[in-house]
This record gives sequence, structure tokens and C-alpha cells, in this order.
Amino acid sequence: MLISETIERYLDDAATGSSFTRRTYRTAMNRFGKYLTEKKIPPDSSTLDRLDVDRMLAFATWLLDEAAIGQRSLHTYLAGLVGWVNFLQVRGWLPLTPQELARFQDGIKRVRRNQHPPDLLPHPPRAEEMEALVNAARETPLRRENDHRELLAKLRDVAIVEVLRCTGLRVGELVKISRKQLDDEERAAWVVGKRGKVRRVYFDERAWGAMRHYLLERQVYDGGSGRPIAELPVFSRHDRRASDKVLPLTTESVQNVIRRLAERADLAAKGITPHALRHYFATRIYQTTRDLAVTQTALGHSNPNTTRIYAKLEDNAVRDAHRQAFE
Repeated sequence: MLISETIERYLDDAATGSSFTRRTYRTAMNRFGKYLTEKKIPPDSSTLDRLDVDRMLAFATWLLDEAAIGQRSLHTYLAGLVGWVNFLQVRGWLPLTPQELARFQDGIKRVRRNQHPPDLLPHPPRAEEMEALVNAARETPLRRENDHRELLAKLRDVAIVEVLRCTGLRVGELVKISRKQLDDEERAAWVVGKRGKVRRVYFDERAWGAMRHYLLERQVYDGGSGRPIAELPVFSRHDRRASDKVLPLTTESVQNVIRRLAERADLAAKGITPHALRHYFATRIYQTTRDLAVTQTALGHSNPNTTRIYAKLEDNAVRDAHRQAFE
């Protein structure tokens, strides 16, 4: 069986992960294919028996030295490779002995341990910058005053900023929320996060009001969609190509909304993204509670170490010492 054929089957298998995970792993396996081609093992014409443990482990060195990728990307690419090897093993297609497989797994562990990715330091917007972003959304002028779609797009963008500000939603979670997930009584929503983890997120009055205002204005399209209201996305497209259909937004379109609003608010240099608003939320929650467990639950983190970075952000000991020494 050709290497390329097994890679395609791996990437087409729903068990490999979500569509986002499979797209990420496709990038990884494309790099692996390029690496094999350079080593005279072109995937489109080579079978699995051309592979050996040393060749596969050397992929990590090639990524660092030849492809010049960062340590965090290295871990993602190796996860894609390991997933493919496991996919082959389960189907009995892997031409490795148990001893060779154990050596591959041990080699991957050693690479991961030696190339530990650095912590990513969050850069949450300040409160005044967050308000400037919200105001930029609210004050966006309409190019055509009587264009209802343009008005809907503006109201939607206001609601998006307000919701991201006070819920800590990942952008992938935001675009997947349907009407049935909203809880009017609790002013909350049930969302499905990474690895299928379900959590409840809460809205403040401003965000809930902005979202409900948008949905009220959109009801003429919701009613004419021919679909149950409960199944419709909370946030939808309003470009002309969408016509009268109520279609969900993509993560890229939300990223473009936030980038455009940041430019209007003179915050382009801050590099504000939807994920920066998640950092803003996390920082506010930790500042209020000083409780990492609560912050972890609110964010839907699986690993408490991921949440601990927000405690580091709030450690003012060095700041206070610097002020005492120099001011």
C-alpha cells in the first residue's frame, strides 16, 4: 500500500479528530511527505515497507533544521505523525516489529521532552482598550442606510465583541452555538469545547442584550429559512452570497471582524484577535476570584497548567520591587 494512500485514509477518518484537527494534521503530513520526497521516498510511489524508525524520527530534526518551524508547531506536527502511526498499527498495516514500534514511541517522547515548547504569554487587552473595541463596533457607520443586511451585520458584530468579552468563548465555540443552546432564564449557554467537553458560559446584561437585539432584527430571515428555529446558528452570515439563507459564520470571518474593529479603534498595533478577548475574560475572572480552579472551569481547560499562566500575569511582586527600587 502506498504511503500517500494511507495518509489520505488517515486524514479522512473521523476518528482522527475534528475537522479542525484533521486540517492541522494535513499540514503536518504534507510536511512529512515533503521530507520523505527529499529522502528519495516519494509517498505517491513508495510503499510502507520503505519506512523505518530512524527515518521517521529524523523527521523532527528536519522540521527544526530544514523547515525552521518553532517548537510548538513541532509538537503539533509530531502529534499528527504519531496519530498516523497508530492508525496504521490498529489496521495491521505497519511494517514495524513490536520492538521497533517501542523504539519509535520512546524516540518521540525524548524529542518532546527535549524540545519542550515555551509557555505562550497571553496579551489581554486592557479594560479601556476593550471598551474602545466595543465602541468601534457600535459606531461603525452604515454605507447604505436602508440596507437591512448591513444593519444586521453591524448588530451581529456588536454582539460578537460583547459575547467574546464576557464569556471567554473560543472562536470555534462561538460560531457553532445554535439557538437551542441558549438559556434565557439563566442568561447562559451550553457549549461544546475541545474534546467534546461541555460547559455552561454566562452572559452579562450588555452582551445578552446585544445578542437578543441582533436576533430580534434577524427574525424575518429565521422565519423564512424553512428550518426549526432551535437549529439555527446564533451568529450568521449577512453577505449577499448568503442570500436569504441563515448560514453560520466561519472562524476566519470572526477573526476578520475583530481585526477590522481593532483597526477602527486604533488598536491595530496591539494585534487583538478573538483569542485575546478570551485572555481578557480569563484575566478578569482570576482577578475577581483568585481561584485557579474556577478560572479553569470557566475557560474549559483540561490541564490546570494551561490556566496557571493567568496567575503569573497577576503576580505583582516584581513590579512592586521595581517601583520601590527605581521610582
